[in-house]
Amino acid sequence: MPAYDMYRAVGRRTVEGWVDPRTFGVLRVLSDEQQRLGVTGPVAEIGVHHGKLFIALQLLAEPGATALAVDVFDDQTLNVDQSGRGDRRRFERQVRRWGDWSSVVVEQTDSTLLTGLDIMRLADGEIRLFSVDGGHTEETVLADMRTAEGALAPGGVVIADDVFNDEWPSVSVGTMRYLGTSGRLVPFAIGFGKTYFTDEAHVVAYREAVRRAYGKRWRIAHKTTVFHGFDVEVLWGTPITPRSVLRRSSLARRLYHRLTSR
Repeated sequence: MPAYDMYRAVGRRTVEGWVDPRTFGVLRVLSDEQQRLGVTGPVAEIGVHHGKLFIALQLLAEPGATALAVDVFDDQTLNVDQSGRGDRRRFERQVRRWGDWSSVVVEQTDSTLLTGLDIMRLADGEIRLFSVDGGHTEETVLADMRTAEGALAPGGVVIADDVFNDEWPSVSVGTMRYLGTSGRLVPFAIGFGKTYFTDEAHVVAYREAVRRAYGKRWRIAHKTTVFHGFDVEVLWGTPITPRSVLRRSSLARRLYHRLTSR
């Protein structure tokens, strides 16, 4: 995907927003796994701001697939927690520059008024990749996660923002309420400001894909832990130090022990 690689390397730097650059690598891993599994469909995002993550989702989608953008944009009276300030004019300009505006559907509204069926109608299908990054209140997060669940294709992935961001504790509460009230989606990975969910039938495949991709990266640490009763793969950045090299490289350990045993 040369267009995605160009956006990941260059384009995303020109779009205002709050996305850790390493997230684009995780998205690529998950999209490749979806292709292997045969998961198809449109993409969607609630809370697009200026399109930093949205453009990446669109570039990962099949050619011509709908990319649905849901945001209050200029109607900031609906942005009750001031968690972002989307700009429709800038959003369109950036999508036209790096993506394909002809496949974009914009729904300017309060996301809590939408259902999963509404999303599927607007996008013309079940959603393959769904970013939830709208209002950061407890009730909004709960509503948006339920909406995403209702619109998701089998094997689709929800990318939830700021679940563990200490600036927005209500996101954590809303997410825990979702998981504790018969939510059908299961967390499988956490990293760089995003938490990833899918249905139970596909959770192992995605966990293993993340583990394969990041198990031996030098600048990204990885471990398997538990979140709300589910095994998840956790990723975080780490500097390269002599100790980290010894910990992660069997060859380096053998050389070290050989030298120090003399």
